[in-house]
Amino acid sequence: MRLLPRILADEDEEDEAPEARDSRAPVEKPRLHWAWTAAIAVIAAVPRLLYVFVFTDPENPGVRRYGDVWHHWQIAYLTKELGLSAPGGPRLWDLKGLDYFWGILHPLLMVAVFDVTGSVDIVLDRLVSLVFGVLVIVLLFHLVRRHWGTQAALGSALIASLIPTAVMNDASGMLEPMGVALCLAGLVAWPRRGFASGLAFGLATMARAEAWLFGLGMVVAAFLKREGRQQRILLVAGFGAVMLIYMKILEDRTGNPIYPLWWNFFANAAGKWEFTPISAEQAGVRPVLGAGLVISAAGLAWSLWKRPPSYMLLTFGFGYWVFVCGMLGFTSYLASWVWWMPITRVFAFPYVFGGVLFAALVLWLAPRRFGPRFVPVGWGVLVAAVLVSQLAWIPIHAEFAPSEADWQAIKAEGVQLGAWYNTSPYEGHALAVPSDRPDITYVLARYGNVEGKHLISEMYGPDRVDACWFAKTDVKLIAVDTGFMPRLAENPTWFTHVGTMDEAHWEVYGVNAPPCTGS
Repeated sequence: MRLLPRILADEDEEDEAPEARDSRAPVEKPRLHWAWTAAIAVIAAVPRLLYVFVFTDPENPGVRRYGDVWHHWQIAYLTKELGLSAPGGPRLWDLKGLDYFWGILHPLLMVAVFDVTGSVDIVLDRLVSLVFGVLVIVLLFHLVRRHWGTQAALGSALIASLIPTAVMNDASGMLEPMGVALCLAGLVAWPRRGFASGLAFGLATMARAEAWLFGLGMVVAAFLKREGRQQRILLVAGFGAVMLIYMKILEDRTGNPIYPLWWNFFANAAGKWEFTPISAEQAGVRPVLGAGLVISAAGLAWSLWKRPPSYMLLTFGFGYWVFVCGMLGFTSYLASWVWWMPITRVFAFPYVFGGVLFAALVLWLAPRRFGPRFVPVGWGVLVAAVLVSQLAWIPIHAEFAPSEADWQAIKAEGVQLGAWYNTSPYEGHALAVPSDRPDITYVLARYGNVEGKHLISEMYGPDRVDACWFAKTDVKLIAVDTGFMPRLAENPTWFTHVGTMDEAHWEVYGVNAPPCTGS
């Protein structure tokens, strides 16, 4: 920790006159030519595009590893197909009731992307995630340059561009790159453009639930500086304007104005969602996560106490580490720990932030301490670290490569289900499906010629088989899992077995229920 004050000192201290060394205001750096930003974006984009289109199947970000990608796609797709024209007014739509669980920004953005491109291919989700991942690196380059100079900024951009966990997760289709990018945009805008900074922090909350904590944390941290009163007022105005609108939408649609924050963290941390007991093996990672929590909490405390010019970036980075180590290690979230958790989206940005501090150490602090001759040495150390980090591709490949066989099996079964649906007497009527397989929803829409408007979720079906429910929903074909099978057994003459989906563990039946005699 003795080195921390040196690493986190004023960005331009080396360029200041001795009498100016005590000033807390950073010296304005000359504006870079736009080609720098373009070059950083290209360097960041190339490995991610290669990962999507060359080294993986563009439609398979990881069956049973990153299944939430298909769920994010499903919410956007069904919102486009059903939600925007819902009888009660435009709303998000889902088969599993998690339409507002993650936020509203991503599904609305994807609806726009689907409309503009005329496609619903899930590769569009991955490309949107990739674009925000590239934006994260560009924004970090400018932030690090502001605080620690161009050499450290280039080093940070190189690490963030090539570290395998960032490449894989940025190209996955998950939502973290969007949330992080918006938070960093808020940091780039601060302190000169307070209102824009507040808007960015507010929009981040619409992209990721944890950004509720990060965005509010950044607003609070901004008030720890005495100067800039007008900009702080504008910051609160921008953040508050977005949050009031967002919370009103959530209140109207869910009855809970903090719905994503509540269910992602407060309720989940208390075990209201994750009911699986924590195993001894999972409990064994607590000391490691605890050590990370202590170290990151110390960095966060120092940043808030000393408040160097870079303290907002440091607060965000160390705060992210505190959040990840605390939530995963010391709440019910630990029950979801698997051996490959350290290579997942959860740790993607924390590793990048660690790379930022490493670049500042070897390309800013060390040359200041040992002279300019250390710059080549610093670059050598940094490049060596990037090369060593490529070993992370080994566990990534070990875990994610086998998912391709699973994906091909799911794709084949989804196409078969679509073929059954598109025959008489089922075509044009409703298809009832279990609620938890958005990957099959995707195959039905993309390859099975089954539009989202024809899908009915069994999650909202009756507890007992009901002829009136079938009549009301116009369900003529139903795919059921083992949980729903006993309901069909109550009236076996209503159903004709059509086929079996072995990979999904579904049985498919034609429905010939009697006329509804109820009210």
